[in-house]
Amino acid sequence: MRDAPAPRLHLLVCANRREGSPLGPGCGDRGGAVYDALKREVAVRGRIATTWITKTSCLGICPERGATVARWPVNAGSPSSPIVTEVVPADIAQLLAEPSETREPPNAHEASPAEPSAADLARELDALEELQRKKVLDLARRLKPGLTLEDVQNPHDFPELDDPDWHYADGVLAGIQSVKSTLSAMMRSRPRSEED
Repeated sequence: MRDAPAPRLHLLVCANRREGSPLGPGCGDRGGAVYDALKREVAVRGRIATTWITKTSCLGICPERGATVARWPVNAGSPSSPIVTEVVPADIAQLLAEPSETREPPNAHEASPAEPSAADLARELDALEELQRKKVLDLARRLKPGLTLEDVQNPHDFPELDDPDWHYADGVLAGIQSVKSTLSAMMRSRPRSEED
């Protein structure tokens, strides 16, 4: 294994097709349109060597409109998340935003950033859990409209939820909840002075 050259910006565009699935058809042609528009714009801007556009299969989020795009690295002026959804060709200028500053290794004399506290981690996990819970419920409602959050906590009562994509999303939610539980137990077992 060896390091390979990396682009200044890499966009991965979902163009996955899902035939006959109650979760929807995937990004398919919409992803293809975003991919084609990005490739054209990168060529026009003369950034082919530094900006890579890659067509992918599923990125895990199936939007009802547009496509899902993963962006590396995340830069100021661009979407704040590494994964954005409901992207349409009109959004390509924002996706191609130049980094506001060159990313260079920090100098030895610069202070390293403070490590996140347990409370910071707990807040991030709460946000992740809420996002994943919404995804699980949205996917469930595509399979069987009208389901509630309480319903999806009892999936054996609804045969429509016997879907691998839904089970995967629900498993990710269970994993996040396990990490939250572990962090909470660790925080309770630490002496008070270490929590600050």
